[in-house]
Amino acid sequence: MKSVTIQTSQNVRIDYQLAGTGARIGSFIIDATIYIVLYWILALLMLNLVDSFDDITIIGFLGFFCFIAYYFLSEMFSRGQTLGKRIIGLRVIRLDGRDPTPADFLTRAIFLLPDVLLTSGIPAMVLIFTGRQNQRLGDMVAGTAVIHSSVSSTFSLKEIMGITNREDHEPEFPGIQRFTNDDMMIVKHSLERMRKYGNPAHRQAVRQLAVRIADQLELEKAEVKYSPEKFLERVLLDYIVLTR
Repeated sequence: MKSVTIQTSQNVRIDYQLAGTGARIGSFIIDATIYIVLYWILALLMLNLVDSFDDITIIGFLGFFCFIAYYFLSEMFSRGQTLGKRIIGLRVIRLDGRDPTPADFLTRAIFLLPDVLLTSGIPAMVLIFTGRQNQRLGDMVAGTAVIHSSVSSTFSLKEIMGITNREDHEPEFPGIQRFTNDDMMIVKHSLERMRKYGNPAHRQAVRQLAVRIADQLELEKAEVKYSPEKFLERVLLDYIVLTR
């Protein structure tokens, strides 16, 4: 299974499993089925209001553009997921580590026309199957990729809690409450990568992340009595205890 490594704004490198051709076809079929049912109901209502062949043709062409709007609005308001992607467990991300913008989602939606709607999906399938990052043309132009959101890139708070025993734990860094669950996922992932590979690059990433979090907590160097690894474990545990 192909994967891609993304460097986040915290200078942490995270591996994501790329969505393959089968998963993407499956999510598209689900989206198309949902859309066809909804548009068929809408079209029946609209047909009662038209009385010429030209009007019927317009309704047919309108379906293409409504489908593009469906994709654009779904991905924009659901953080890179249509209903089909959510069911299959896929998500759109940017390859530069930043959050996708509305312009990125709009580009991907518009390129559904040459990628899928006007070509039976053949160009999209060929590009996804043969490309290094499983990108269709719309992904290439937008600088995005589709990844599995239910694998190594995502951790639950239950997994974080397994780092160490939190019984009788007295939080040391109450300011950690200003961080988010996603921030703690990055910390957890960085620690796991360092322990798995143990090379200088991953140790340096952990050190940089520890310094960054200490700065955001406005801690003096003397206040941090731990190694970078132990410090990150400590803030994770503090986060769990303070936000549970």
